[in-house]
Amino acid sequence: MLAVAAVLMIVGVASDAAPSTKLHTTMSATSFFVGEEFIYEILVSDAEQVKVEELVGDGSLAVKWVEQIKVEHAGVSTVALRYRMMPMRAGSVRIPSTSIQVGDQVEMTDDEVFIRVRQAEAYPGMAMMRELPDRDLYVGEPFRANYIWISPLSLNGFRAVKLDLPLFHHQGFNMRNPHRWIAGDDKAAIGLPAAHTRVIGRYGTQDKEGKLLQTVSFTKIVIPVNPGEFSLAPATLLASYVGSSGKEASGWKTHYPSYFNNDFFSLIEGETYQKYVAASKYRKLFVLPLPDAGKPHDFAGQVGSCRITVTASPTVISAGDPITLTIVVDGCAFPEVFDLPDFSRQLAFTRQFAMPPRQSTGRIEGTQKTYIRTLRPLGQDATVIPAVRIPYFDPVAKAYGVAESDPIPITVKSAEIVTAFDASIRGSGPLRNHIDKNPDGIRANAVALNAVDARRWTGYHSLILLLVIPPVGFLVFYRATAQQRLAMRDPVTARAIEAMKRFRRSIAQVSAAGEISPAQKLGQLDDAVRSYVADKLNLVRHAHTFEELEEVIAGRVKIEPLRQIYTRADYEKYRGAASHLDVEALIGQAQQCIKTIDPQLS
Repeated sequence: MLAVAAVLMIVGVASDAAPSTKLHTTMSATSFFVGEEFIYEILVSDAEQVKVEELVGDGSLAVKWVEQIKVEHAGVSTVALRYRMMPMRAGSVRIPSTSIQVGDQVEMTDDEVFIRVRQAEAYPGMAMMRELPDRDLYVGEPFRANYIWISPLSLNGFRAVKLDLPLFHHQGFNMRNPHRWIAGDDKAAIGLPAAHTRVIGRYGTQDKEGKLLQTVSFTKIVIPVNPGEFSLAPATLLASYVGSSGKEASGWKTHYPSYFNNDFFSLIEGETYQKYVAASKYRKLFVLPLPDAGKPHDFAGQVGSCRITVTASPTVISAGDPITLTIVVDGCAFPEVFDLPDFSRQLAFTRQFAMPPRQSTGRIEGTQKTYIRTLRPLGQDATVIPAVRIPYFDPVAKAYGVAESDPIPITVKSAEIVTAFDASIRGSGPLRNHIDKNPDGIRANAVALNAVDARRWTGYHSLILLLVIPPVGFLVFYRATAQQRLAMRDPVTARAIEAMKRFRRSIAQVSAAGEISPAQKLGQLDDAVRSYVADKLNLVRHAHTFEELEEVIAGRVKIEPLRQIYTRADYEKYRGAASHLDVEALIGQAQQCIKTIDPQLS
């Protein structure tokens, strides 16, 4: 008993003499509103200095590093790691864990730290609308999902917006862009940052009871891929509003590709930010499976009726000559998602015709989609181009149908010039012309026996070829894929290496820009500089400031010439056009500065 007591006493004294590191997390509350900012602290006791992994948020939580400070109290050192956080959606949101190294010891913060996030009240009159079909759908049946953001506040007062569009990332649906719904040079085009992507919307206005409302609308084509009942969460928009700059809506420019800086932590002296939330309604979609009764044997998944017309030119040809087919599919509600059946897998075509392996994509004009295909008759026994069939399911009639063209008679004559085509003999039957596929192309003919002897291939040549080709091929492949392998292994370094090349191309485009305003050219210059900095230093492209850039570089190089570009570009975006801009001088400064600092940042 005395021995046991002595051992326990020694262990107790040793544990008291060797203080252990303790982690403690703290925040002001555990319940917040969407868009409400709070401070999250990780306290590390009995520590002089710590190393911490980068704490990265996801689409539900925005995270920004603040500072690391050391506090001395009663002879004990405590390191405080501070972050600014902002919940971006309602519900239960998890604060990510991170590892902290104190000397040789590594500790992990708690994985089970959650906050409860409530939906903030929307600004009166601000709405996020989502329009979906109010009926049952079928698997493979495309439909439009229309979105519109309605704001009684002027859009030039918003600094950051974030869209959460659950339908875009639902595993039960595929998304397509409408054909030429809006072009990049459209004066009404505006970019909107959404979760994991970006959408291009159209800016507009509407009059409601004598009050002018501003709108941003966009649309997607949605294709159900699985049957079942789907409950869709609301489409939500979180916006940071600072107040209008006083410009009228008619004079406001969208600044394509994105007017918004998308930085919810951005603070400018003298400005007060408000967070507003708008959300659509919950929706349920019912997707039915396609029926088996009446399904054509060659049905390939086309949902929606259509018509087809095929013309051929010429129709009188020699064996092996090309025939151009023009195939027009009309009456298709969504030509963007229509796919023409593969003729190379249809026996009716492959039995008598040869087709190139690569086919052109269709050209869309309204509800029409036009395809160009090339056929070559294999022999003189080809007398007709078979009908082109497109089996489909009509969701309106709830029945299968077939769009079918008329067969096209053709006349195939024998070749008038003696070629290798005429020398091709096949089968045990009568001699007849028959085209053969030759992947090597046409070879030159030798005109003398000595020429034939000189071209003779020997085993010695084959041995040399076998010894040389593999290592040379490997070196070529290794060199050609070096950048790709680096991008897969270390994408940050890969972007940094390519940053200067992208900057030079961007500056060349800015310098070669046509008759555009100085403000537009300044915007392009600002985009080029920010893209270079983001690629080189792994920053967020349009969310970092000049002060943040100075902090990252930490005096290693002089970047003062870039300050004017950052400040003038921000001034142009958010406070109206300046009276005079010497953009060409700014371009020269940017080129010279980045040319100087690039080797030092590598």
